[in-house]
Order: sequence, then structure tokens, then C-alpha cells
Amino acid sequence: MTKGMKLLKYIMWNNELRRIPVIMMSAQDEVSIVVKCLRLGAADYLVKPLRTNELLNLWTHMWRRRREQG
Repeated sequence: MTKGMKLLKYIMWNNELRRIPVIMMSAQDEVSIVVKCLRLGAADYLVKPLRTNELLNLWTHMWRRRREQG
């Protein structure tokens, strides 16, 4: 998880990359970790194992939101 958070921080601090929505995925479902990722700028957080419909719904939502924002 530490490597993922470091990568998330790098993406959010980079002006060229920060507009890319980042979805964090982990087997850890502790509330404190989820909150930390969201505060660092993650668009969402999914807990493994992933359910196909959950990932598809999130993907659809992310693209819809990006289209609305321009």
C-alpha cells in the first residue's frame, strides 16, 4: 500500500498528471486507509477482490464525470 500511496502523491503533485483520475485498489479495507487515499486525491477506492459490476459502474461514472467536466 505504501508504494501505491507514494505513486498517488506523485501523480497529484505533478501538474501534468493530476487531472488523471486515480482509482486505488487494495485488499485492505480499513477506513483510515480509504480516507487517506481519498484525501490524497484518489477519485475512488475499491477493495479486492473486485466484482465486475462494481468496476464497470465506477468506470462508467468516471467517464461520464470527465465528459461533463470537459
